[in-house]
Amino acid sequence: MKVQIQIEKDCTETQVIIITKTLSASIQELASRIEKEPLSVLTGIQDEKHILIKPEEIFRIYADRGKVWIQTKKGLFQIRKTLYQIEALLDEKQFVRISHSEIISLSKIVNFDLSFSGTICVNCIDGSKSYVSRRYVPKIKKILGV
Repeated sequence: MKVQIQIEKDCTETQVIIITKTLSASIQELASRIEKEPLSVLTGIQDEKHILIKPEEIFRIYADRGKVWIQTKKGLFQIRKTLYQIEALLDEKQFVRISHSEIISLSKIVNFDLSFSGTICVNCIDGSKSYVSRRYVPKIKKILGV
C-alpha cells in the first residue's frame, strides 16, 4: 500500500481519494472511518473574508432567510453548506440538532428549561436562548436522561 499526502496552502477543504483495483471490505471500512472522522474546522464568511472556525468555538449553527449562519464568541459567520451537510460533519457527541433550522453545541449550554409545556428552552453561555421543536424533544430528553 502506498500513502501520499499533499499539502496546499490555498486548500479550503480536505479531500481524501482512494484509488484501488478492487473494492474490498477493508477499503470500505477505511472510507467509512474517514467519513465519520469529526470535523476539525469549518470555513465561515464574514466581511468577504473566509475564516476558519474550530468546532469548539461554535455556540450554534442555524438557518435564517435561506442562509446558514455559525454563531461564535467572535461573531456571526455565513457558511455555504446546508444544515444537513454540516450535521453530518460534526461530532454527534458535541453537537445536537434541536429543530429543523438549528444545531447547538452541548458544551456551550448553561441549562435546559423544561418548565414550558411541550417545549424545552435552551440557555447558552452567551446569554442567547433557543427552543427545541416538538419533533426533537424526545431526542433531547434522551440526552438529558429525563
